[in-house]
This record gives sequence, structure tokens and C-alpha cells, in this order.
Amino acid sequence: MILLGIETSCDETGVALIRDGNVLADRVSSQMDFHSIYGGVVPEFASRIQLEAIGPLVVQACSDAGVRLQELDGVAVTIGPGLIGSVLVGVNFAKGLAYALGRPLIGVDHVQAHLFSPLIEFDRLSFPYIGLVVSGGHTELYTVNSFTDIVLNGKTIDDAAGEAYDKIAGALGLGYPGGPLIDRIAREARTAGTQHSGNRQNPDGPVKFPLAMMRKGNYNFSFSGLKTAVVRYLHEHSRPLTQERISAIAAGFQDAATGVLVKKTIALARQKRIRNIAVAGGVAANSQLREMFTAYSNEFGIFIPSIRLCTDNGSMVSFLGYHLMKLGRTSDLSVDAYANNTRVPQRARTSAA
Repeated sequence: MILLGIETSCDETGVALIRDGNVLADRVSSQMDFHSIYGGVVPEFASRIQLEAIGPLVVQACSDAGVRLQELDGVAVTIGPGLIGSVLVGVNFAKGLAYALGRPLIGVDHVQAHLFSPLIEFDRLSFPYIGLVVSGGHTELYTVNSFTDIVLNGKTIDDAAGEAYDKIAGALGLGYPGGPLIDRIAREARTAGTQHSGNRQNPDGPVKFPLAMMRKGNYNFSFSGLKTAVVRYLHEHSRPLTQERISAIAAGFQDAATGVLVKKTIALARQKRIRNIAVAGGVAANSQLREMFTAYSNEFGIFIPSIRLCTDNGSMVSFLGYHLMKLGRTSDLSVDAYANNTRVPQRARTSAA
């Protein structure tokens, strides 16, 4: 079975081909350099650029895989959540292609595609597992029992983690996207602190910020308060705003953001007595988050995919589409795109714990 997967939920355009669960080709067109000029994604520009990129990208991916369009058994596409204009670019292209070829269309939820993406690389990962999806638009914690049985245990009640990274990077004058920039600065600050402990310019290391919503049994997240704490600290303590002070603030913010993500995920895994943990989404590329989870590898199986599978990509869409198609979960050509999590195919059950 050969499937084409299309991902256009935000600013990337991802296209991949998969045969029987194995990725044959994966192409991604990134708009990061373009949107960095504006300090964030401009939705109108994102969808216009995707409209131009998607056709040539499909041709390139098919060439990479040595597959003709007529050989496809189905077309999988992200139908949401995401920027609605961008989602519609992928959905309408996929509908037209599926109709023209007379092949099934498989609508895929973007968050669920991230949730199952570690299975692409890790044969040892098996159901059930605890899944953390953490990105610029999503921070959600699940119990994953099968491809069609997932339980939502907690989610952010305000900002997503990646969104908080972008806002703090902006407040510090670092630029966009914030995640990689803060991660790099925080890592360099820690390295310098280890080599020069007691540095007079930054003797205390990272600034201490609070971990939010740490009440036992509560698996929701909140990053708005952390953002406010950092901004308040900037107003009260940051003059002059030296490079050492920026590094200390960035490192402290990252400590708090990654700390709450790891602590809540580990707590849920212990409560559920589930020994496998998978972490996915763009923020899963963060070096400190990966190191903190890896520290629990003696107690849990920790599965975090390679960087290319953490960011938005077509492989995760084609992979989940392949397994849904095997289960007979295809979509009608009238299926709608959606912008938020309120309309989800194979909707996740919700649990307080």
C-alpha cells in the first residue's frame, strides 16, 4: 500500500510517500526565513506561499520515491487544527488529487499525527504509552491505547509552550522563532556557568521562575503566568539588559517551561503505571527537554523522534493515514477543514487523570 501524505497546517508545506508503513520520500518547504522578518507567522502569506509550493513538492517527492501518481493507493492530508487558510490549501489539493485518481482520501488530525510520529522510528514503542505533544500551537498530554483510542488527560489552558517561547524571545529581543534561539542561549549559558562557576557578571546562574499548576493530579498546563513573570522581571531587574542577564533570564525561563512539561508527564505515567513515554511536536526538538526526559530512561522507555519528525512534516500524516486506511477509516470528499481542536476525526476521549 502506497500513500501520499500532505501537511499544511501552519507555515511549512510537507509532502511524503509511505509504503506499508515505511517512508519512501519526505520533502518539506519551510517559510521560517520569510516569517522571521515579521516576528511570527503571517497567515495570509503562509497560505499563498503554500499554494505555490505544494504542486512542485508532490512532483519532487514522487521523483525521490520513484513512484507515479497512478500507483498511489490513497491520499492522506491534515484537515486540522491549524491556520484555516493553510489547512485548506492542503485539503483542496488532496481532494482534487484523490478525485482525479479515483483513490480514497484520508483526513488526518494534525495533533494526532504528531502523537503517533515516534512509531515511525521506534519499533520498540508499543501501546499503551503516554504521549506529550508540545509545539507552537499545542501542549497536550494523552494516554495512547491504539490508533483509534486515545485519552486526553491534560492540555494548556492558555498559551502553548512554543507560543510562550516565541513571546519571551520577542521580549528579550532575540527574534523568531523563539524556541531554537532560547534553547541555544540557555545551553551556552549553562556551559559557561559550568566552566566559570562564580562568574561575577552572573554569579547566581539562571533566574528562578515558578512552575505553574503543579497540584497533584492536575495534568493541565499554563504558560501565561510564566510569561508574565518573565516580563515583570524584565521591567524590574533588567537595566542594563546585558548579554549575561539575557542568558540568565532565557535559561531560567527554559528551566520552568521544560520542568513542568517533564514533571507532569512523568507523574501521569507513574499514576497510570504505563512504562512507555513518547514526546513529539516542534518543542520536542529542545535539547534540554530531551535531556530531562532521557534522565528517566532507567524507569521508562523514552521515545523522542529525530528533529525532522518533531517539526511539521508529511511523513507523520502519511504514516497515520496508512494505519487509519488499514482500519477502514477513510474520509468523504465533502470532509471539512477545521481551525481548532473542537472538531476532530476519531475524537480523543477526555479524562481528568
